[in-house]
Amino acid sequence: MQGFILKITKAKNEDLIVNILTQKHLYTLYRFYGARHSIINLGYKIDFEIEYSQKAYLPRLRHITHLGFNWLLNNQKVLLWQQFIQRFYEHLKDLYEVDNIYFDILDKSSKIWEKQNPKRVAIESYVKLLEFEGRLHKDFRCFICNEKIEKDLSLARGFLPAHSHCIHSNIYPKKEIEYLFNNKKTLFLDDKIIDNLWNILMEGF
Repeated sequence: MQGFILKITKAKNEDLIVNILTQKHLYTLYRFYGARHSIINLGYKIDFEIEYSQKAYLPRLRHITHLGFNWLLNNQKVLLWQQFIQRFYEHLKDLYEVDNIYFDILDKSSKIWEKQNPKRVAIESYVKLLEFEGRLHKDFRCFICNEKIEKDLSLARGFLPAHSHCIHSNIYPKKEIEYLFNNKKTLFLDDKIIDNLWNILMEGF
């Protein structure tokens, strides 16, 4: 099966505990001497098998093949990818069974990570995730005062809309944010706004 490595934890000696997201599950697997294998790296997409044993407290990660991307040679793109990946783990860490949208979002994002600005890819993907989870607030009503936002739009963690005077944060152009929420595209947002939205995303899903 295929999956993305969302977290790696050192165990005894050179062994590793590896959290892998597949289309239906978030697995926690054990890999003997995993630290010796460069293909076990945060954010990598791999093909693998699971070995179950009644004697082991965790299933074992076996027969790993790295399914690489060209952009892995670009350190900046890799760093942004790993930061994005870590947010997924924090969001899903208490689950075992998951909807396939999480894997699909990562899979589609990884394929265009090299061709587009990675921060834009991440933001557009995150908006899709918010909509799937029913957390995308297209009504643009302030979550603090519950009044409709006509101008001075700000965004909090989870892209929650608010008046800028309610949360004392950056002001965003409402029309462009509405386009982002409705079309899942960052087309009309400049790079400074993209950087600000990325920072919000990094606060957590």
